[in-house]
Amino acid sequence: MELSIKESKPLIKYIIKNNKTLQENGKDPVAINIISEAGLGKSSIIQQIAEEMDSNYVKLALAQITETGDIAGFPICLHYCCKDDGSDCQWIAPELIDSYVKAGYHITPETKMSYALPEWYKGLDLNKPTILLLDDASRALPNIIQACYELIYKQEFWSFKLPKNTTVILTTNPDSGDYNVNSVDEAGTTRMLNFKLRWDVDSWAEHAELSGIDSRAINFMLSYSDELMNDHGTHKHIMNARSYTMFANVIGGINNWSDSSSLATILQIASGSFDDPDDIVGSLFTTFIANKLDKLISPEDMLFGDWDVIENKIKDCVWDRDQYKTSIASVLQTRLLNKSIAYFSGTGAKNDVVIDRILKIIDAKQMLFSEDFLFNIIKTLYNRFPGKMNKALLNGRIRSIILT
Repeated sequence: MELSIKESKPLIKYIIKNNKTLQENGKDPVAINIISEAGLGKSSIIQQIAEEMDSNYVKLALAQITETGDIAGFPICLHYCCKDDGSDCQWIAPELIDSYVKAGYHITPETKMSYALPEWYKGLDLNKPTILLLDDASRALPNIIQACYELIYKQEFWSFKLPKNTTVILTTNPDSGDYNVNSVDEAGTTRMLNFKLRWDVDSWAEHAELSGIDSRAINFMLSYSDELMNDHGTHKHIMNARSYTMFANVIGGINNWSDSSSLATILQIASGSFDDPDDIVGSLFTTFIANKLDKLISPEDMLFGDWDVIENKIKDCVWDRDQYKTSIASVLQTRLLNKSIAYFSGTGAKNDVVIDRILKIIDAKQMLFSEDFLFNIIKTLYNRFPGKMNKALLNGRIRSIILT
């Protein structure tokens, strides 16, 4: 089974919470391996989960690590010292010898090898749970991944132990021949839960809205995600989420996409951004501009604009005389939903702003969004923000859409 990012979040959160229960009962926590194509947002989703669960978040880029000491601390020689009166004895690092001698300790000849705490450990709030992300694990050197397996299975490596209530999460690319990765044998895969993520345009669009990706670039991806993100015969994906976000950020500085010289520049940038021998992006982008989809009403206007003006603007986008343009309506309802999510996620959000705008859309002179689209908006907002949407369900018109 392949999961979307939205589907994976509650599952990962459950495993993290359950790991705490396992440890409290004296059992080993379970590590998670997230597998997906490059650029899908694996690392970003784990960081979001850590923020939402108020957890420490540590990311170790394993492909860049050459020494196990960067993971579990470097070896040091400890010296055994005791108070002159024999009341206290401790193992201390060499750099502490002078201060301990001044405090009345004497240093014995006895020494032992141990490991210093790794740099990433310092500053952790040990009263919080910790998510340790081992990023790009399939590209790690053999000695590094072996050390990680000890942390995954036992939560310790030599004398170093992970903080209590730590969940280890790995991100990897599939061993399909398309990536320069190390194979993980059964001994490795059976030490953790392994989940595959798939591309999901709705998850990407929500993240893009929250991240401030150029509005026109979001419209382009929502309009043509199947063509842009699916395999094309023997040719693999034209792009991934990371390369498209890079492309969107570069072309976001161009004001008028429909200008012929600007369009030529955009297509040149596309040629340097994607593996697109058939020029699929160029063809789709030209169609996108010709259909004026870069000029669609913005989600900010749909949510906050003067309704007497906005109603006609939405109508002009979704109707062509008597023809309802379902594909464009789908783009606009996704943008409105995600703008509402971004608004509710911020500080000082007023519930009535979103509810009143939904009611305006329901009561429009001509249908703007179908009941299916309205149902999706209302249901998603209620599931995400039930406290903010309770009032909406008291309204008979909104309730009837939910119940039909």
